[in-house]
Amino acid sequence: MFCPKCGTENENNAYRCVSCQTIIQIQPIPLASQPVNVNPAQYDSDLKYILPVGRSALAVAAGYAGLFSALLVFGPIAILLGILALKDIKKNPEKMGKGRAIFGIVMGILGTIGLVAVIVIQMTSSAI
Repeated sequence: MFCPKCGTENENNAYRCVSCQTIIQIQPIPLASQPVNVNPAQYDSDLKYILPVGRSALAVAAGYAGLFSALLVFGPIAILLGILALKDIKKNPEKMGKGRAIFGIVMGILGTIGLVAVIVIQMTSSAI
């Protein structure tokens, strides 16, 4: 390889000219010090903590209904969706979401208890 400035012959892998120190060829900048190995299985397993990947749709619905059961009206719906989700997960073992389904059932029970208490209180206060 010859230097474009002074014409001195250099080695083919030389970065600068040995005579005038002119840059002969640009060195590629490494993007990372180590190659990044992405394991798709690990990516999917990490993603399941953020998004409902591989979960029963009924379990996701039961989880949200369980959250909204604090409004009391959604309590019975959360119980129903949670039970249906557990049946769906048992029928399809590749699906996940058992924790969400159980959460929906537990919160649904608490919401239903609160709903019944409100109805009883309303009935007793209107009877007086």
